[in-house]
Amino acid sequence: MRLHSGFIAAIAAACLSVPATAADLTIGLAGSVTSIDPHFYNASPNNSIAMQIFDRLTERTASGQLVPGLAESWEPVGERQWRFKLRPGVTWHDGVAFTADDVVFTFARARNVPNSPGGFGGFLRNIETVEAEDDLTVLLSTHQPTPTLPGEVANIAIVSRHVGDGADTADYNSGKAAVGTGAFRYSSFRQGDQVVLERNPDWWHGEVAWDRATYRMIGNNSSRTTAILARDVDIIDVPAATDIERFKAEDGLVFASTPGLRVIYLAPTVSGDGWKPFVSGPNGETLDVNPLTDPRVRKALSIAINRQGIAERIMGGTATATGQWLPEGTYSWNAEIDVPQTDPAAAKALLAEAGYPDGFRLTIHVPNDRYPNAPAVVQAIAQMWSRIGVATRIEALPWTTFSSRKKDVAIKLLGLGNATYDASSMLVNVIGTDDPERGLGASNDSGYSNADLDALVARAQSLTDENAREAALKEAVTVALDDTAIIPLYLQSNAWVMRKGISYEPRIDERTLAKDVTAAQ
Repeated sequence: MRLHSGFIAAIAAACLSVPATAADLTIGLAGSVTSIDPHFYNASPNNSIAMQIFDRLTERTASGQLVPGLAESWEPVGERQWRFKLRPGVTWHDGVAFTADDVVFTFARARNVPNSPGGFGGFLRNIETVEAEDDLTVLLSTHQPTPTLPGEVANIAIVSRHVGDGADTADYNSGKAAVGTGAFRYSSFRQGDQVVLERNPDWWHGEVAWDRATYRMIGNNSSRTTAILARDVDIIDVPAATDIERFKAEDGLVFASTPGLRVIYLAPTVSGDGWKPFVSGPNGETLDVNPLTDPRVRKALSIAINRQGIAERIMGGTATATGQWLPEGTYSWNAEIDVPQTDPAAAKALLAEAGYPDGFRLTIHVPNDRYPNAPAVVQAIAQMWSRIGVATRIEALPWTTFSSRKKDVAIKLLGLGNATYDASSMLVNVIGTDDPERGLGASNDSGYSNADLDALVARAQSLTDENAREAALKEAVTVALDDTAIIPLYLQSNAWVMRKGISYEPRIDERTLAKDVTAAQ
């Protein structure tokens, strides 16, 4: 069926905002933006910035609905091809016309950016060839039937060939190559500090409410709270759970939230030698074998955790305990998988069965400026593991350092935003075997590999029948969790606090987009 352009209500609402005036918007961002290169790292803070400068063929509304972007329509051509008709009259920030050749260039570049800590190749893994049929038509041929392709490409920022050809990540960070079609133009970027954007008066989508948008990176909860209370910023994301009631009661502030797609989970390393400095015997002796390679050990660690207690007491009700990585009711959420019951006695028995009756020593790594309350969550988990004989120490690192060391630790706390809006994001990018040639494992830092599971996921995604595909994905979720490939903990809620006089519709994907912040009328 052919999908035609047209702005649905959520898109039209942005265009009904007040005309752009000489106004600045300042955003207090909890996460740290590590690059302006939109293909370098699939992390939410980076994506929030990339979505201001660059557009995509398809886009997602705040509620997750797929809508036209740079492609005004798309349709399947047989079983293994999709034709995208591009929006006419779109120009890059430098005035050059956007064409199908830019899409061809983008899809080649985004597959494998050098030194990426977790890229976007997984979203393109099924694409065999990309052909520009004419200046405004792109034909995508796939290795197998890929009914989910329009949603997959919603994650790929389109960059220009005339600026991007030969450019590297440093060129995007400096602004030299950061020329997009988006609502804002690059002005400046200081890693770990701020990003400044200037309004693009020629954006094809219409005017935005702000001449300038400044993203300040404020990783500390107290500092972010102070900034919004003092009105040093106009809006913050990820408000501290302990301050939410205060925000709701504060005159002049507005609190907005929505259930989110991000799961917080533990990723145990099961291959390589990076684990060795961080795992030892109960008396500190060197181990020849990594205990985390044993599924019984991973399961023991999982059932030793009181997820409900963490969600209620540490996250203050801003999270929901889970035993999987999707929220209830979403496509491929598995109703047969419950939140694991906390059972220290069974955990100890599993450790003994695996050959560790006296436990072992373990270091867990966590970013201290990325996920709400993450260090406190890990402290609680360390106490729970110590009770079953796994003496646990914690190493908390800034996100920029943590993200560069993820592959060299024993076990770590991470988050995934489920960008495909189904189970495949985790199955392909995190749990999938690290295999760039097949577009698998772009964010697989643990070394986990299960060939049968990879095959099951590939088969699931080739099914055109929605019910059959969902059933196959649910089966894959069961296989992965039965093997404790990861240890899901809880699903985050997404929240923002803003001064009165502006409005922002909470997004299920947790992105904080200046282009969608409107001024009160």
